[in-house]
Amino acid sequence: MATVAKRNGPYRVGEVATLTRVSVRTLHHYDRIGLLRPTARSDAGYRLYAGADLLRLQQILTLRYLGFPLARIGELLDRPDFDLVAALRIQRRILADRVGELGRIDAAIGDLLARREATGDWDWTLAARASEEVGRGLERKKDEMDKLYTPAQMERFAALGTEIPKEEIAAIEQGWTALLAEVRAAREGGLAPASAEARTLADRWDELTERTASHYRNDPELWQAIGANHDRGAFEGHDRAPQAGDFAFIEEVKRAR
Repeated sequence: MATVAKRNGPYRVGEVATLTRVSVRTLHHYDRIGLLRPTARSDAGYRLYAGADLLRLQQILTLRYLGFPLARIGELLDRPDFDLVAALRIQRRILADRVGELGRIDAAIGDLLARREATGDWDWTLAARASEEVGRGLERKKDEMDKLYTPAQMERFAALGTEIPKEEIAAIEQGWTALLAEVRAAREGGLAPASAEARTLADRWDELTERTASHYRNDPELWQAIGANHDRGAFEGHDRAPQAGDFAFIEEVKRAR
């Protein structure tokens, strides 16, 4: 029998697992590491989750889908200035980009299957188009880079990619993804530039910028090329890159110190 959602709980761990399709084992793990602790326990010691716990679980799952590590998710959700509404709006924008790309891939594969079912034969033109859509998704980032940098600069990017440990690259990318989400939530939530929370964001911005720049110490020309592309707005509309509004907010915070 299906579990019926109650407005504000309480829910036992099995009910949460049924409602969300998250295993009991995973919920127990989140509890153990402090990521999702139940609001209460019954007299018999059973975990009891409130409606707010389900909202937090939704955030955990969405951020995991977007590539955030569990430790960073916990830090984000536990920040006193975390704005759930602003965070959900940002996540919708990021997901909308992925949905559009996945929709095009799905349509191409669907056409290929429909032709096979209708004729009994594979249409290699449609097969090629399906491959093209998948390849386009894989190459989107590279294509964007090719438009912004010279072949020589792209070769230097490739060389850097072999010199910098993959763990460091992943940490920097995840750091920017998390920080940009928080900065945009702060902007949309009207966070005062003079507030302590805003100053913390600006400090983290400077630290992450320095960490990123440190890998370009031996190639200042390439670092300048990145800055020039930002200055001319080449990355506007790309949610994964800092936008003019993000830079403006950080500068406003620094002026307010």
